[in-house]
Amino acid sequence: MRPYVPKSIRQLKRLLKGMSIGMLMTQTPTGESHARPMLVHDVDESGWLWFLTDRTSRKACELIHNPNASVTFQSSRGDRYVSVYGTAIVVRDDMTVNRLWNPTYRAWFPKGKQDPELVLVAVRVSRAEYWLVPRSRVTRVLGAARALITGRRYEAGRHGMLEVVPAF
Repeated sequence: MRPYVPKSIRQLKRLLKGMSIGMLMTQTPTGESHARPMLVHDVDESGWLWFLTDRTSRKACELIHNPNASVTFQSSRGDRYVSVYGTAIVVRDDMTVNRLWNPTYRAWFPKGKQDPELVLVAVRVSRAEYWLVPRSRVTRVLGAARALITGRRYEAGRHGMLEVVPAF
């Protein structure tokens, strides 16, 4: 029997499907925002995003001082945009590393899964904001034309918020 996964986490996984690269944003000790592209290795059934990184990396140090993080995504077709917000932790968890490991990661971690510099960044998503826009250029042009004719602002697609409720 599969474990229960709350509706909000199923929705989050659906929104992020196919978007494996996100811009992870952290805060420097002086309060400046710092973002970098990161490969998302997993979105688990509890609503955590998992990344591999170096123990001494700037992002790991920033998250230790301020765990608030956000990750932004854009689909390859430009029809889906998602920003997630949450709290991050930097951990060493051998079971999770084994589950996520791919031999190509040796390029970054030469000693493999046992590399002492290898840690995980886990972001516990509490909220997600998303925009779903029509794929078809014709649909977008017709929507803009309708807005010009009616005098109403053109709103392409749908915008929403998702409060992510953890599974207990």
